Amino acid sequence: MLTQSSAFGSVRRQPVRTTVAAATAAAATLVLAGCGAGSPSSSDSAPAAGGEGSGNLEQVSVGLIPITDVAPVYLGIQEGYFEDEGIDLEVQLAQGGAAIVPAVMTGEYQFGYSNAVSLLVAQDKGLPISVVSNGSSSTSEAGADVTEVAAMPDSGIKDAADLAGKTVAVNALNNFADVTIRNSMEKAGADPQSVDFVEMPYPNMPAALERGDVDAAWTTEPFRTQILDAGGTIVASPMTDLADNFDSAFYFASQETLQKNPELVERFRRALAKSFEFADANDDEVRTIIQDYAKITPELAGKVEMSKWHEDVNMDALQQLGTAAKKYGVLEKEPDYQALIAD
Repeated sequence: MLTQSSAFGSVRRQPVRTTVAAATAAAATLVLAGCGAGSPSSSDSAPAAGGEGSGNLEQVSVGLIPITDVAPVYLGIQEGYFEDEGIDLEVQLAQGGAAIVPAVMTGEYQFGYSNAVSLLVAQDKGLPISVVSNGSSSTSEAGADVTEVAAMPDSGIKDAADLAGKTVAVNALNNFADVTIRNSMEKAGADPQSVDFVEMPYPNMPAALERGDVDAAWTTEPFRTQILDAGGTIVASPMTDLADNFDSAFYFASQETLQKNPELVERFRRALAKSFEFADANDDEVRTIIQDYAKITPELAGKVEMSKWHEDVNMDALQQLGTAAKKYGVLEKEPDYQALIAD
């Protein structure tokens, strides 16, 4: 388990600096082949801004995607928690989740955020990465989770079993959606291999559903709420079906960073722990800050489902995910969970 300090430091409002960076091509090719574009941790937008370092603080980069799940990082910068740990944290936005893994591997980012399956796949391919902190977690409420399967009322789909023989839009093939949806279908008594997945970006899913291009969509916020506003319904909650308090994504570093600068990793963990605690206690602040970096309107920000943020990694749930990923052919080997999760 990852256990961090929860003591709050002094509160100082800090500007959030954001940079767009590209990963090294050779490393990206390796990871893109296995990790896809991410999962609930994926986006096609990468707004850019810039800034200079702050005083004598250590400049550190973290690779993120502009989605609601990463709100605690922005709040932690704003409230001064990273500065309290001597860190001048620069957010670098990636075009998609797969770009973050190779950027961390090459040292372009010291830390990154990626969905759990992409990190399991990276380990399966022999990439030396380690999880240093929990990232975001399911609400554990079926029908009110951050990432779920939605369909229009005329699709004839009422639950996970009805996905058999249907076309489902997913943001990346052979990744998070495949594993969790097949698991939900099998639990509901349907053939998990009878579904047809079609890859498309999250922003394209609401219109594709309305046109009838696909029967259902594995969707995350804010697109989940947009589909509901257009008359869609939630037909499956795959993360909730997999495990209670399921962790969907993690913050990670290269094993080289862990070995060469363990003290930095501890400071980053402590700042994240404070940020998680602040986000959990200040829903209004979360819904305000996502309007800025995720480009969400105030009306939409007030309605979207928000992730939960827990310090400790739910190892039982992670092992259930890894077992399912191997069962459905996304992983070749049984994961080494102790090696994946840093002490």
